[in-house]
Amino acid sequence: MSASEPAIPVRRELWILPATPGGRFGLGLKCAVLRRCPYCGHGNIFQNYWVLRDHCPTCGVAFEREDGYFLGAYVLNLVVAEFLGLGLALVLIFMTGLRSADFMVQWVVIVALAVIFPVLLFPYSRSAWMALDLALHPPFNAAERQLRGNLARYDDPPRRA
Repeated sequence: MSASEPAIPVRRELWILPATPGGRFGLGLKCAVLRRCPYCGHGNIFQNYWVLRDHCPTCGVAFEREDGYFLGAYVLNLVVAEFLGLGLALVLIFMTGLRSADFMVQWVVIVALAVIFPVLLFPYSRSAWMALDLALHPPFNAAERQLRGNLARYDDPPRRA
């Protein structure tokens, strides 16, 4: 293997996602929910439920490109999880009312939701953050693709009219 060739095999199907930012983001979110690579749409990008792989097993793109790259994912996780928890807490309160007998049970459930949701949504927030980053900063030239991983040996993606 030469020094210019990537250590991880890279497939040509990298640019199957549409070049339009809206289409790319929609498909990226679908990939985030399915826990697949937002760049190629293939591969399981997690080693297990919690641990993200360093590179996509299909296209070879590097996921964590710099220190602190996933800080936005943590904020996204917290905001989404707490809004879900708050929404379910309000539904619970309105369904049962504020009777004193149910009040303690309600608060135990609400606190449990506030703790459990961020933990359960953690891997999805990381893959959603990568999809958002790809939609906002698509790698259209070789220098950007080099920064994003082992993609420098390919030409620019096909542009749609």
